Amino acid sequence: MLVTPKSTLFFAKNEAGGKGFNLFLMSQAGLPVPEWVVFGKRYFHEFLQSPGVKSALEISLDKLQQGSLTAAQAEQEIVALFDKTAIPTSVEKSLIEALKTLGEDKVFSVRSSAADEDSLAHSFAGQLSSFLYVNGKDDILKYIKGCWASAFSERGLVYRLENKIDLKKISVSVVLQRMIDPDKSGVLFTCDPVAKKTDTYVASAVYGVGEGLVSGALDADSFWLDANHGKLLRQEVVEKKEMMKKSSSGHCELKVVAEPLVNTASLSEQELNQLHQLGQLIHKQYHRPQDIEWAIENGKLYVLQTRPVTSLDQDLIGYPNLWDNSNIIESYGGLTSPLSFSFALRNYKAVYVQFCEVLGVPNEIIKDMDSYLGNMLGSVNGRVYYNLFNWYKLVGVLPGFKQNREFMETMMGVSEALSDEIANRIKPHPSWDTPMGRIRKIVTGFNFIKYHFTIQSVVDDFLQTFHRDYDRFRTMDLKRMRGDQLVRVYLDMERNMMGRWKAPIINDFLCMVHFGLLRKLTLTWLKELDSTIQNDLLAGEGGLESAEPTKALLRLANKASKNEGLRQLIESVDPKDGLEAISQSPYQEFYKSVLDYLDRFGFRCMSEMKLEEIDLLTDPSYLFVCLKNYLKSGQTEIHDDTHEKSLRNGAEEKVAAHLTGFKKKVYFWVLKHARKAVKNRENTRFARTRIYGIARTIFQTVGEDLASVGAIENPRDVFWLTIEEVFGIYDGTLPSPNLKAFIDIRKKDYERFQEDTDPRIMTRGAVYWNNTFIKEEDLSQISSETGDWDLKGLPCCPGILEGTVKVILNPTDNLELNGEILVTARTDPGWVPLYPAISGLLVERGSLLSHSAIVAREMGIPAIVSIPGLTKKIKTGMRVRIDAKAGTIKILSEE
Repeated sequence: MLVTPKSTLFFAKNEAGGKGFNLFLMSQAGLPVPEWVVFGKRYFHEFLQSPGVKSALEISLDKLQQGSLTAAQAEQEIVALFDKTAIPTSVEKSLIEALKTLGEDKVFSVRSSAADEDSLAHSFAGQLSSFLYVNGKDDILKYIKGCWASAFSERGLVYRLENKIDLKKISVSVVLQRMIDPDKSGVLFTCDPVAKKTDTYVASAVYGVGEGLVSGALDADSFWLDANHGKLLRQEVVEKKEMMKKSSSGHCELKVVAEPLVNTASLSEQELNQLHQLGQLIHKQYHRPQDIEWAIENGKLYVLQTRPVTSLDQDLIGYPNLWDNSNIIESYGGLTSPLSFSFALRNYKAVYVQFCEVLGVPNEIIKDMDSYLGNMLGSVNGRVYYNLFNWYKLVGVLPGFKQNREFMETMMGVSEALSDEIANRIKPHPSWDTPMGRIRKIVTGFNFIKYHFTIQSVVDDFLQTFHRDYDRFRTMDLKRMRGDQLVRVYLDMERNMMGRWKAPIINDFLCMVHFGLLRKLTLTWLKELDSTIQNDLLAGEGGLESAEPTKALLRLANKASKNEGLRQLIESVDPKDGLEAISQSPYQEFYKSVLDYLDRFGFRCMSEMKLEEIDLLTDPSYLFVCLKNYLKSGQTEIHDDTHEKSLRNGAEEKVAAHLTGFKKKVYFWVLKHARKAVKNRENTRFARTRIYGIARTIFQTVGEDLASVGAIENPRDVFWLTIEEVFGIYDGTLPSPNLKAFIDIRKKDYERFQEDTDPRIMTRGAVYWNNTFIKEEDLSQISSETGDWDLKGLPCCPGILEGTVKVILNPTDNLELNGEILVTARTDPGWVPLYPAISGLLVERGSLLSHSAIVAREMGIPAIVSIPGLTKKIKTGMRVRIDAKAGTIKILSEE
């Protein structure tokens, strides 16, 4: 019945109480703990079975609960009862056995250890008794009984009553542990509790017994150590004239410290190294920062106690995850439904598995990557984020990790520096360090080079096959199918289209490398030239398939502009009624052209990567908003790219004059492939948009099917389910059929998610607990010191203009435009039809490779992206001056 280091885990946990079980865990971990045994709670309950004890105890506790006894009176009655009751002989026999192992002549501590079930959820710190410097069997037995009685102290009884803890389920175990007589002792924190940092350990030390440090009677030396390597960062040595040592009476007393030691550091370099190693071992054992009491006796380091650091902010405890939506916000801005998020998460995994396969990554390594390939994205407060750690891990399976990491950060718009803790965790995949890994590096490198030379034909073949398959699914009568049929159609599309996504993902990687390399060469070789010359070099490429819907709209607007009656009809009718009005008008040829547009591009909408958005097939009013904008602003001609071509040619001439020989050839070679990769990226992403359009129709129709059978309240409630839950409805794998209940729960959760979140957040442990997602943004620090500008971002397409601002944040805002400067938080391809009616573009989020930047360069629209604080500082109606070459905005009027 004694708990010892050799006990089983279950027995120790059940019998030893909090302190005792902690000793057991430390011993199991191989920590240097002074010898100990625990008298388990069974001894306590055996004592309660002594004649008259249990009944008398219950009477006292009943009186306490009824109010006829105070807690102090109850304590007196119970202590008296315990004093007059003999301790069971089994306890005495077990103690004799224990002392044979521990040493009968040793000095011990006898400490209470709360063992009732409620102690798991409540702290009884300071409410149970401990007795120090105890020796001899009789005294130990007396103090064991004293520990039992302390469970019924006045303070403990009040605490239990206040927390509604059952008074009749009290259990107490007792720890018997050898006391040491240390030469030095102190405390080690595996964090810096004052600075609230986890990358530093802090040790405090005194000579002699640690009681002087704990009680505050003595000053202590302090040492700050690097958490990872143990390097001494700094130290504070105090004057130590006194120390506490055990006296001949068995208690502590103050003694004088030898003169040479008074102003000398109490811990040597070797002892600090030992402490650091001990701290790492304990931190690893408990997985959170610890407050460790330690002592050194005759050169040996002992652990006396360890407990979690309670003063440390919870957001510094736990395994960290780094989330960033600087780039993905372009596709998933604002709140994103569970269906859209789970759909994207599923597709990202499928696509990047293909990416690894095509580069020759072995299957066993791909399986090893499953845990992060399946979690490339996260949903935090209803918003989609990249899980950056997992993206770094993906890049880590490719050759050239350091360079690829930089290129990835450029493409994603990741600009914030990584902390040391995070940077230390980002490393190439360990398989590179094996003989087979070096061979694989060659194979993967060869595959990359091969695709570098064949990518255009690979992309062309992909697009040809894609359009063949797309036309097959597009012409299906999806609106008339049952839900189970639609699920099978979706899975067929996923297998035949998303399952053949190797060309786009290879091109994305090539784009990342070539664009990153071009930027690096520009900053290195062309630093004397204009810093934005890279934007000019990428302008005027043409051939963007994603621009075709806007061109087709401009052609429609041009037709309407030549017929005054048709023009007046479009300008006067509410866009919501536009299609009906045209269908009932005499302009039937134009009506047929609109229907043809809807047939070709009806999948388009703003925020078109989100399945819950309303596309043109469901509501064509956005089409008529754009036509109205073009007609009012007089923009009915397809954009002439002469200006962009001129920018491009001028930039090429500057580069050619600046570089010579090898550098010139290399730079233009990289430029050529960067242009090609950027164009291919836009065209293959437009293919993805088409697939999402079919998926949107499929799931909208599934919603109608589920609503018709009463599974959900409203057809659009399907978007509150995950894609796996939708499949489970028809596959029989859904754990609960009560869809309406958890749809309602999710709706209420999303109502709490209305406040915006930061573009980069770090979480530790459980994501939604003890983590902060929103920081106050200090807009006062944004403006220039000279007052030349009020906001600044990344320049994308040059141009200086003054104009009135219109802020549009989502599709439900007023979308009417007539030459204003468009201000928004982010854009996606569905926003492009608005561009012909604007004079400039300002975007709060985004990168140089974001869609808004690429299309703005193609259309010659002065544009700036990645502008901190833009939508908080700029309001509709303000007049501003923008210098899109410098990336600056000056507020001229706030009216």
